[in-house]
Amino acid sequence: MSTPKTGRAASSWMRSVRAVTGLYLLFYVTLHLLNLCIGLVSLEAMDAARPYLSGIWTGPGLGAVLILCLLVHYLLGLWSLYQRPSLSGNAQDVVQALSGLVILPLLATHAIGVSGLKNANVDVTYEMLNRLFWLSNPGIGFTQVLLISVVWIHGCAGLFIWLRARAGAAQVLPWLYPLAVAVPVFALLGYTQAGRLVLAEGLGPVIEQMPNADGTDPAPIPFDGINQATNWIIWISIALGALVLGARGLRKWLANPAPVTITTQGVGQIVGVTGQTLLDAFRDQNQPHANLCSARGRCGTCAVRILSSTVDLPAPTPLEQATLERVDHGPGVRLACQLPLDSRGNLEIARVLPPDYTFRRPGDPDTPTPPLAKAAP
Repeated sequence: MSTPKTGRAASSWMRSVRAVTGLYLLFYVTLHLLNLCIGLVSLEAMDAARPYLSGIWTGPGLGAVLILCLLVHYLLGLWSLYQRPSLSGNAQDVVQALSGLVILPLLATHAIGVSGLKNANVDVTYEMLNRLFWLSNPGIGFTQVLLISVVWIHGCAGLFIWLRARAGAAQVLPWLYPLAVAVPVFALLGYTQAGRLVLAEGLGPVIEQMPNADGTDPAPIPFDGINQATNWIIWISIALGALVLGARGLRKWLANPAPVTITTQGVGQIVGVTGQTLLDAFRDQNQPHANLCSARGRCGTCAVRILSSTVDLPAPTPLEQATLERVDHGPGVRLACQLPLDSRGNLEIARVLPPDYTFRRPGDPDTPTPPLAKAAP
């Protein structure tokens, strides 16, 4: 049976895998959006760029890696959502967590549709896809718009949370924020322009048979098979999401938590409960506390100094220990986001950093000493 320490170490490892797979999926979506941006030029330009942007994912190698990353990222996201002591946090954290529930059905709808057309030897072009999205089945087109919005928001929120925990974030984020807005906006404009071109040229909807990839005999489009596969994925995803949220509710009902009195020097006293982390207790009681990496244990900004405790405090996990060594605030310091409240009692702490702490550019006025000697891994 695993101990709490080994369980938390495994959780740290899973967070790293989730970050890597998330970056891979964000790269996939970014290239697709850039391909859509070219719709502002022409349909022909979209198809000319396709082999170097969205088309590279249709091969057996990158396609298989994409599916693996999608499944791993989605399942780890469900597990992370189940393990979270609470769904508290700022709006960005909550949106990023809950939007992960729909990543699989939305991306799977796109991937299954394109794969089904290729397997049927249909010549997939942006003209054909826009006829499908704008004329044959506008519902699928709306799903693609929803796909762009939700997946992009989820990916950017995760990326910004990850970058925000690094000392160089003040130099990088001002350049990324405009791109996070501009890329999906221009992609939607390109998608709209491509649809306008299809309508202006008087092209009809996609019919049951289209010329195949070599332009010879018509190839039947497997609409029924694609719809059936995507419907199964959507319903399975809904069932998994409902199962996770239901399991969270059952765990909370069975927990029978005990009170933990937390006194912050110079701030006041709150009452948390066992099963939370110290940071969760602050959040639940609306007590501000610095946490730039949103409880991922990488930034060190949520550090507290333990003044006295009658609560059983477990030893730091490898992730927490590495961060503590890097920030080097001296003995008796723990990370609030990684410190679980495992037993009832009293805990007295002192803040190491102010709750509104943020990494600033060198030379900015009133810049506190950064807690990081170097960027977190």
